[in-house]
Amino acid sequence: MPIKVHCKECDTTFSVKDEAAGKRVRCKGCGSPVKVPSGEKRKKRAATASKSADTDDFLASFDIDKIEDKEARICPRCGHDADEEDIECSNCGVNLTTGRLSEKTRKKRRRKGPAIEEFYSKSWGDAYTFLGNHKGLATKTFLYSFIASTLFFCAIFMMFWCHRTPPRAFWGFIAFVSIMAVPGWIWFIQTEVVRFALQKKDKLKRINFDFFLCSALGMKFIFWIVLFSLPAQAVFGTIGYYYITNGSIPIGAALIAVGFIPTFLMFPLAMPHMTVADSTPGWLVHKLGRVFLTLAKPALFWCFVFFVTTLPAIGCLAAIGAISGSDLDTFFSNVRYNSAVAADNDAKEWADENKIEDFVEGPMVGKKPVELQPKVLILPSILWLFACLFYAPTLIYNARVNGLLAVHCKPDLQLITKLEEVKYVSKAEREKTGPPTPRWQLSLVGIGIGVVVGIAMFFLIPLMPLLLLRVLLIIMGVAQIGCLFNVLAQIKQKEGLGFAILGFFVSIYAYVMGWIYAKKDKEIGGTMMLWTLFFIASTLTQIGLVYHAVSMMITEFNNNVNAQAPEDPAAEPAAAEAGEGPADPAVDAAPAEPAVP
Repeated sequence: MPIKVHCKECDTTFSVKDEAAGKRVRCKGCGSPVKVPSGEKRKKRAATASKSADTDDFLASFDIDKIEDKEARICPRCGHDADEEDIECSNCGVNLTTGRLSEKTRKKRRRKGPAIEEFYSKSWGDAYTFLGNHKGLATKTFLYSFIASTLFFCAIFMMFWCHRTPPRAFWGFIAFVSIMAVPGWIWFIQTEVVRFALQKKDKLKRINFDFFLCSALGMKFIFWIVLFSLPAQAVFGTIGYYYITNGSIPIGAALIAVGFIPTFLMFPLAMPHMTVADSTPGWLVHKLGRVFLTLAKPALFWCFVFFVTTLPAIGCLAAIGAISGSDLDTFFSNVRYNSAVAADNDAKEWADENKIEDFVEGPMVGKKPVELQPKVLILPSILWLFACLFYAPTLIYNARVNGLLAVHCKPDLQLITKLEEVKYVSKAEREKTGPPTPRWQLSLVGIGIGVVVGIAMFFLIPLMPLLLLRVLLIIMGVAQIGCLFNVLAQIKQKEGLGFAILGFFVSIYAYVMGWIYAKKDKEIGGTMMLWTLFFIASTLTQIGLVYHAVSMMITEFNNNVNAQAPEDPAAEPAAAEAGEGPADPAVDAAPAEPAVP
């Protein structure tokens, strides 16, 4: 059978004999050498051709409508099998109906970092593994917490025991410094674990305990709690104080505790901000509040984990209060009583030694001190030991969960990991964005609204309950404090920490600097307008309070003077002689004599 050969040079096809298979022949058209295909290749080609022909015949014999499984669901994009209840493909995330990615899936893919959903399932086991790798840190936490708290209780005992001012001041200072080390260590551990989690490190470096550093961080922690609790305590704390002063102590204490709930909820979101270059958002309630609205679910999950893991420690503290609360109260009352007895007796001895005749004896002179019962401290001490023992590992555990929250929620936390670079903005670009509102307009708006609100409050004071008036004044005061701290944050960023501290103690400096910054910063301009508004409104309200209080005092004084004025006995005869006294009813009632004709 002749073999067909194709020449690539001149694109000519010609036939040769079978004997030329595998050899080179010259092209009949151009004379170029052309290799003749061997017999094996021709057989493979023939087999392939016959196979393809058989396949075509086989497929042609199929009825697609009969063999198609119309009940099966597959992804229109990747062909992955899908269940009947699936809305999106589990493999590629495409909507099985539309064949496109949903908006939720697009956001998830655009989002950098791990998904938030992984945080809830991963945190339990990961934090437990982290705790197992840092048993030494948990042991240190137990020892430091127990030693610092024990030193605090001993210092408190000595402060009550001593009856002279210098020793009491010394032991009071020791008590304050020692107890501040406990929240300071909590703050330190939280920030370190979160920092290493953001750096994607699972093993902490060696952490040493610095007593005075922890005391300073403890004061920082307490200040943060007070700052974030002010808005809620302005309402709940005031109402709670009202209930406490009226004898409803449980209700008042519960309301005050409710005022700390927002601070507790925002704590896991503030810790990541404390580990980066600029921690300003972690100190501003309004900025962290916006972050909380986005990450409320992870924050609530951390609070739930914290509550569950600290239940044993909370149980020990509750047992101390329930079992030994009255005994401890009696014990420290006796300590104070003995201190008062010693103070009065020492004063009496000193007066006798110096022969002071006009000395006035104290009420405790001659009384004997009460014998103390130290055995009542045994059970509370044991329970406190177990409370510290239970809390130490939970601190490490919860710190790791907080670190995982920071890792999974980093895009939404709005962390400022780098300090903002000062850039020159050309005049043309400034004109595009639009200049900030002139300061005189902002000041006029603030003054105008403040005057209107203040005058309204001035006239409404007599009609308002005293409790509501106090709440409004506290709210205005808290708003001014918030504006102050917002300006202080800008002063710290632009001028330095020293000037920020100066502005904290001299608020007029912060107020002036705020208006200076308002020339270029719209946000600071709005802050200064609100500050001016609340300042004028609160000032006029306080003036109205003083005015109405003085008016009531003057009115009450005049009423008392009129009520206590003595009667003049000589006034009635004189008035009677002048014909001005009261008429005699007997004379008036007598009939007139008839006229004589």
